[in-house]
Amino acid sequence: MRKGYWVVVAFLAFAGCDCGDDDVMDDVTEDGDVPEVDMGPTCMGMGGACSTADDCCEGPCEGGTCSEGACSADGVACTAGADCCSGTCEGDVCTTPVVCANVGEDCSANGDCCTGNCDGGTCEPMAGCSGTGSACTAASDCCSGNCANEAGTACAGGGSCACAPPPACIGRGLACSSDAQCCNNLCDDPDGDGEGLCANTGSCASAGEPCSGDGFNGSCCSTVCLDTGDGPRCQFLGGCRVQDDLCTSDAECCSGSCAESGTTADGRPIMRCANTGSCQPVGEVCGGGGATSNCCPNGGGDTGCEPTGAGFRRCLGGDGTCTLPGFVCTTTEECCVDAYPDIMCQDAEDGMMRCCLSDGDECAFGDVCCSGICTPDPTDGVLRCGDMCIPDGQACTTDSDCCGCGCVDDGAGGQVCTSDADLCAPCTGPQLGELCMPDGEPCCNAPAVACGGGEFPTCMLVE
Repeated sequence: MRKGYWVVVAFLAFAGCDCGDDDVMDDVTEDGDVPEVDMGPTCMGMGGACSTADDCCEGPCEGGTCSEGACSADGVACTAGADCCSGTCEGDVCTTPVVCANVGEDCSANGDCCTGNCDGGTCEPMAGCSGTGSACTAASDCCSGNCANEAGTACAGGGSCACAPPPACIGRGLACSSDAQCCNNLCDDPDGDGEGLCANTGSCASAGEPCSGDGFNGSCCSTVCLDTGDGPRCQFLGGCRVQDDLCTSDAECCSGSCAESGTTADGRPIMRCANTGSCQPVGEVCGGGGATSNCCPNGGGDTGCEPTGAGFRRCLGGDGTCTLPGFVCTTTEECCVDAYPDIMCQDAEDGMMRCCLSDGDECAFGDVCCSGICTPDPTDGVLRCGDMCIPDGQACTTDSDCCGCGCVDDGAGGQVCTSDADLCAPCTGPQLGELCMPDGEPCCNAPAVACGGGEFPTCMLVE
């Protein structure tokens, strides 16, 4: 089990779908490179060139330019990835991200390369696995974790299979043919012809959507953007889902409310976690990446907005006169009970006496549980503290829930545990929220993530 707070979003939803150009493997070059697949939109966002209104995703075509749209086309000025149809804002201009670089191409970090090995500014092969374009029979043969046939779908052995760039879910506003291809699991296809666009679901990007750069990022609903192997993506935080993140049930949300927030062009509801109150309930992000610090109860300023074991802040309740959930204590009487009436001062996983919840108690995220594990109950989906890791195939919210190597997208808006190394993060060092040694192996996503935090240091976001 990996003690981390991050879900690795990318591969599971693509195990049996046609996720690319049917001819992508027909043009493998002699040096083994696979040409990049153009996943650009079939219509243009705001600022894109047009000749008629039909060329534009929304609104009219005026003077050869689309004048309206929820996102902007490549080449248009931007301030954050959420402004762009591609999900990537680089140098204050929208651009379509390259999934990864092939062997021999320039790089600045391991994550830039399909092989995961950047050496001296150039992508190099990795020992024990094959680079893009090499013959393969299974995903484990490939450094990219993607063995594809001529149709571009996952190879199950036999036929003409070659290592391809790692698959990644498609961001909002980009071309799709099925829901499973989209990070938000909504391929908006009002004509029903199999040629749709991943739905634009709101002002902030939900977990799994492309974002720009490691660290705090206000374009993400979660405020956290990290590259865990398939380009920078907005991250799940573990435990309850925060305001505006996509959801399927009330139990998933920190606010306890999963409500319709508009519809797709083909008429399906867009379900997001809603907060109708004037303060932020327990579990919501706060005080970082542009998030408010006004945690419930009202009137306390930033009281109860505290760093988690992963460095970002979440609301814990309290009024400033009691010991917050997860904090060191001496007696149960001193523990804050506004959020958790049954909380007690008792032994926690780290051997300290803390105000924490017992196994089976409802929770918002792992830091408030004595066990450190807060995961969906398999019977009703309610988040509860647990004392055992979660086996493969069962629901989870973060890597640390799982007995296996990670908690991955299940292709239907949820996450499940897996032991398949090809689906888990490629970084072998400690990840965000995992225990670490200050003089040991660097944390994944350094320097945005660094080892710190006192007696039991963890990999934490650097503010």
